[in-house]
Amino acid sequence: MGALRKLLAVFLAVISLVLGIHFVAGEIYGAFLAQPHLVWDYLNWMTAIGILVALVHHFQRKRAFDRQHQEDDVSVGYLSANLWLFAAMFLALWFFANWFEELSSSESTSGTVAGFIWIAFNASFVVLGSVTAWQLWSEGRAANPENAAAPGQPNDESVSNVGIAMEDRGGAQPS
Repeated sequence: MGALRKLLAVFLAVISLVLGIHFVAGEIYGAFLAQPHLVWDYLNWMTAIGILVALVHHFQRKRAFDRQHQEDDVSVGYLSANLWLFAAMFLALWFFANWFEELSSSESTSGTVAGFIWIAFNASFVVLGSVTAWQLWSEGRAANPENAAAPGQPNDESVSNVGIAMEDRGGAQPS
């Protein structure tokens, strides 16, 4: 299961990176391509898979948090698990509604509103895909959303271990 998580993390990281680069630099090199819209067609298929991976991951993460924390209090872990799940759900609905409309539309022109929708979605997916890839890669921290809520911050366990180590050296607490 660990290898699958790492593989999905790499997939999401690559899709997020490629989507971000194409989103920013696509206008520059798009002039040199015969059919620049085909790049978006291929990226949409990869993004669809990435959205589903993120949705499943954040759903499982939320369920794991709910199983571990039966109480009704609101914590940073609770907010984090819910925020990322609802962000994934929102982006999944947003992406598939717009993508299916684009696939079924007979017009090849897109208006300003449709362009803005895709701009906002692509930027949002790069963030969601990157965060999800990070969580999948560091699967030990992703198993407990309360400890993974603030990457780079010490979790409760590491802080308590430091306090215990300091108590063993004569009772001096870190300031």
